[in-house]
Amino acid sequence: MSDDQGTTDNDLILAACRNDQDEMLEDVLKEGDIDINYADALGDTALHYAARFGSLTCLEILVDIPGINVNLRNNQGDTPLHLAVRYEDDPEVAISMVDILLDSGADPRIQNKAKSTVGDYVVGRNDDMRALIDQALAGYEMVRL
Repeated sequence: MSDDQGTTDNDLILAACRNDQDEMLEDVLKEGDIDINYADALGDTALHYAARFGSLTCLEILVDIPGINVNLRNNQGDTPLHLAVRYEDDPEVAISMVDILLDSGADPRIQNKAKSTVGDYVVGRNDDMRALIDQALAGYEMVRL
């Protein structure tokens, strides 16, 4: 469905996550006909926007939606986890987002177009985040053994 300006419910979900509007997100999810993995021209999904802009509540809502793909890459090859790791406005929010994404199945081994994994972005940064990423990577290594 779209409004008079051509804005679709999918666009509204992206806007809600970009602007940390969790109530708007919930309203559109209840009322709208949406593709939860819809990506804009930049390849960004609602989950990318929630991670990029620190919309923690939106991110929590999104990861609980059946069918959401937490490992989709945007045009730069970044997953929502890449963006959450690089979120700098509030370190506690960043750690929470990373933790939620990892618990939801985000793969810390995925490389973006710059050949960087999330581990490359936490070098020399927050020790708690580094520990989260290291723990997740260790889990993947244990599975391979």
